[in-house]
Amino acid sequence: MANRCYIRSVAQVSCQQPLCDDWLSAPLSHDGSYAGAVEPQTRGVISPGDARRMGKILKRTVCTAYSALTSSGIEMPDAIVTGTGMGCMENSEKFLTDLVLNGEHCLKPTLFMQSTHNTISSLVAITLKCHGYNNTYSHGALSFDSALLDAWLQLRSGGIASALVGAHDEVTPSLARILEHTHPEYAFISETSMAAVLSAEAGEGPAVVVEDVRMANNWTAEDVAAYLGDEDRVIIAGTNGNALNDEPYARVLDALDAPRTVLRYKHVFGENFSAPAMAFYVGATLLTRQAMPAFLVEKDGGHGAGAPLESVTLLNHAGLAAWSVVRLRRL
Repeated sequence: MANRCYIRSVAQVSCQQPLCDDWLSAPLSHDGSYAGAVEPQTRGVISPGDARRMGKILKRTVCTAYSALTSSGIEMPDAIVTGTGMGCMENSEKFLTDLVLNGEHCLKPTLFMQSTHNTISSLVAITLKCHGYNNTYSHGALSFDSALLDAWLQLRSGGIASALVGAHDEVTPSLARILEHTHPEYAFISETSMAAVLSAEAGEGPAVVVEDVRMANNWTAEDVAAYLGDEDRVIIAGTNGNALNDEPYARVLDALDAPRTVLRYKHVFGENFSAPAMAFYVGATLLTRQAMPAFLVEKDGGHGAGAPLESVTLLNHAGLAAWSVVRLRRL
């Protein structure tokens, strides 16, 4: 693998101000265990006619995709790779409700067509008129990591020159209530839409690369600690303050031979199956801006406040023994 994988741009819609990095200096705070996304302005990106036929997650997807592509300077990606845990939940709920109330009569075809998981990636391709590689991963909390690994391997091997990689999950109020019961390890539930443009060539401005993507389904905490090296000094972990969720991360950090600076993000952006994509967004943003806000620091491992931020390691745990490790580096 000779090519590097550069992060040309990132964009987000979440429970923070959309399509911007205002959260770095003025993060929005939310009370309770659930908060929906702050909707982006679609005018100028999606026509009113199309917007009326789109669910919220599809509008967010198109807005983040256009924002990331515009910032990257790449008009047409060679590939579109998407991760989503639940797909278009709002449309799925509406379609199933109509099915219960009306049987198989008078059902709205739009709700059915826009209720599948791969609708998200397909809509972006149709909107951009992109006929390249298009794939969707729905692997729970590892959906984004799977999409990233796919694009990273293709870029490094020279199969493609650019990729639009995203992760999108909407959480309706009814789904939030279900998640509170089925995922007791969650602390603060919200919604995520993140898009990143990856390229084999560096763009203008600071160069940040995806140096490594590793996924494993049978690692112990000791295996993860053994894989982390001396260069992994700053770790963005998926901790959320809930002991059920944080215990595996604590075992990894305890097994390391030296203190590490540990950053968190879920208290700012919330929890859902696509939440790990926000760790990627946060890592890329911090490396580009050379910033490390105090409200992200969970454990100070000796990285000075004014010291250059050269790399971050994203650590994500899902299920019994499923882990992902993603290394981002500023060149």
